[in-house]
Amino acid sequence: MHDGYKIRKAEIGDSFEIAKVHVDCWRTTYKGIVPDEKLDGMSYEKSDLKWKAIFTDSPHPFCSFLVAEKNGKIIGFCSGGKIRKLSKRTEGYEGEIKAIYILKEHQKKGLGKKIIALYEEIFRQNKIFSYIIWVLKDNESKNFYKKLGGKLITTKTYEIGGKRLKGLCFGFKISNGEGQ
Repeated sequence: MHDGYKIRKAEIGDSFEIAKVHVDCWRTTYKGIVPDEKLDGMSYEKSDLKWKAIFTDSPHPFCSFLVAEKNGKIIGFCSGGKIRKLSKRTEGYEGEIKAIYILKEHQKKGLGKKIIALYEEIFRQNKIFSYIIWVLKDNESKNFYKKLGGKLITTKTYEIGGKRLKGLCFGFKISNGEGQ
């Protein structure tokens, strides 16, 4: 990539840096959306344990992580794999991008679009040609998913920090490379 950005496959040794990006992104993205107590209760250490567990104990045979770096420092990541929960609402979708976070100061530079494109290639290699992404309704990132061509397919309610928040599910279809 340009401007010192590089995207690569993540390794378990990246978990603490991924945790830092995760916590920092939640604190900037969800300020005023998610209760402050929830954001204040997050820590790099707790998040690191969660990400290490995801790396080592993934229940799915296909789970992959990409990290974005600038000058050798992790500034974003994306994780996904097979859809977590099959339901009527997401019928016809095989994969799921479970998390995509980029530090605020590195957003709107084409990095998210590049990570998604690379992740779609991972899906293709695993014979997955459709996927979903969940996003909170009040998260501005929903506009990013719309611009990428995501179609709103369903909604659900989350409870985060004692507050009920609406989630939106965007569905994406990708080419199988055979003119689909």
